[in-house]
Amino acid sequence: MTKTARNTAAAAEDSFHKHYAAIWGSDRWETSLYPALARNTKYTAVLNRYAPSEEFWKAVDAAQIPREELERLELPDVGGAIQSPQFGPLCYTHKTNDDCHFPPPKAASSGLLTHWNLDAASALVASLLNAQPGERILDLCAAPGGKSVCISQSLFPALYADNAIATASSSGLLRSNEAEPRRQKRLMENIHSYVPRAANVQCLRVDGTSSTISGLVMPGGYDKILVDAPCSSERHIIHAQLKAKASGNAAPEMTNWRPGSSKRLAQTQLALLMTALKAVKVGGHVLYATCSLEPTENDGVLEKMLLQVEKDRKKGTVKWNVQLGFADDEKKTRMEEQLGKWAERTKYGWIVLPDHPGGGRWGPLFFGFITKSGNV
Repeated sequence: MTKTARNTAAAAEDSFHKHYAAIWGSDRWETSLYPALARNTKYTAVLNRYAPSEEFWKAVDAAQIPREELERLELPDVGGAIQSPQFGPLCYTHKTNDDCHFPPPKAASSGLLTHWNLDAASALVASLLNAQPGERILDLCAAPGGKSVCISQSLFPALYADNAIATASSSGLLRSNEAEPRRQKRLMENIHSYVPRAANVQCLRVDGTSSTISGLVMPGGYDKILVDAPCSSERHIIHAQLKAKASGNAAPEMTNWRPGSSKRLAQTQLALLMTALKAVKVGGHVLYATCSLEPTENDGVLEKMLLQVEKDRKKGTVKWNVQLGFADDEKKTRMEEQLGKWAERTKYGWIVLPDHPGGGRWGPLFFGFITKSGNV
């Protein structure tokens, strides 16, 4: 790099660190949060329950990972209880080795891939949607598809390769949407690689921020919608910069970063969230999520959503309201006790961070739970 380029890159990185130190506190950013973000991303292996589980374990054996060193992650659900291993995604992590590298997924005898290596925070959010057989679910920003795969395993347990739940309904619907053509192509490939054709999964390509979203709308509305919105992805920026600096360069992701970019992203995120609220049925739920550290994109978007809904109600353009958080009863307390092992509270939601005292090293991942209520 030229001297000018080095100075520009150094100034951008310094601005980045000052910005997030101001948000999270200099001491935490410098001694805890940034070092945790700079470490390699930790993954969990999410079994594909539509493929024989023993084929996953054979891949683990081939990678010379002792089976007894793996443990199943306990995922809390909206009901406040630990999710039953009979139903939904099964996630495995190494008991002691934070940097355990799970083998890449392999094609099982069924032709479907054995597992997906995923940050457990993503599996957590997918499980919190609490999809049930027979429900109609929309994953609004689905690429590359890991959360959709997790959701599908809650929707279609009758199709499990092992211990299929024969009494479960197979009439549910999952719509996985991605607006960007290349990402949507990858999404379709992944869905076809993990989910049986017998499952009612549709891959869409609709711009969720557009005023014309007829391709997403469903009569009667969806039961639940996941909005995993595009965001600043600071951990990606950090990793890209560390890799570039190791070879004497600067990552474009860092040199192009600006503090004000979150405001522009928040406009897109709000538009996506409002689309979801219009498309979900009254009594249904929307789970908003980002992998950003930036409050503007997290609590800030939920706050703007509340203001927008109230404005629209006063104008009479909407006849419904929203409520934030989980059920207001004794289940809520149990739910929050379980979430406390993964995440910390924010003003309107929760955020999973890799320096959490629980030691999971997952995230970052912010999420807020929204219920669409009647005209109250």
